[in-house]
Amino acid sequence: MALHGTLQQASLRELIDLAVYSSLTGSLDITGERSGRIYFLNGQIYHIECDGQIGSEALGLLLNVQDGTFNVTSGARSEHQSVWGDHESIIRNAERTALRWRRLWHHVPSLNLIPVLVVSEDEAKRQTSVALHVLIEAIDGRKRLNDLATELRWSAMDVVEGVVQLITQRLVQLEHAQPVHREPTPASSPRPTPSVMSSIDRLLAILRS
Repeated sequence: MALHGTLQQASLRELIDLAVYSSLTGSLDITGERSGRIYFLNGQIYHIECDGQIGSEALGLLLNVQDGTFNVTSGARSEHQSVWGDHESIIRNAERTALRWRRLWHHVPSLNLIPVLVVSEDEAKRQTSVALHVLIEAIDGRKRLNDLATELRWSAMDVVEGVVQLITQRLVQLEHAQPVHREPTPASSPRPTPSVMSSIDRLLAILRS
């Protein structure tokens, strides 16, 4: 039996507290307007990913998901570690990040959007500070916001904040990426449902109480 439900039944913060309390080893998967995964080892958060971001920035994205579903996968593990420390400190840092994201999402609702210059590169540079010039040079009408963050080695939030400045000055507009058409792949056999561990039993009991 898998543990799953909606974020209307339990908030992400409550689910994290429950996972910590029950010493979960596995992952808490969130699916909604943004989707991601939080990994736990004996109740300790050690890796978070969401929309190409990891760590506190990824958790900041997930904390803003209001309408979505959750699923706990017992025994799931990641080879990566992106956060350290106790879960309260991790959440406090992520909540500050979440607040910054909320101020930006009405301009930039997705990291998969593509910024496109609506003036020449030289004109954009003349109207902006030097700090934004490297971002302007990287905008080519093909790279998504996530791609720009990777190329520039900036955080996604820094890229978005820079792009928002350019949008406000009417130097950039955002466009959707064209869908990639792929040949259908043969259906694979369904994966077996992960076994339910004692930590999941405790988490389910807590959620039902």
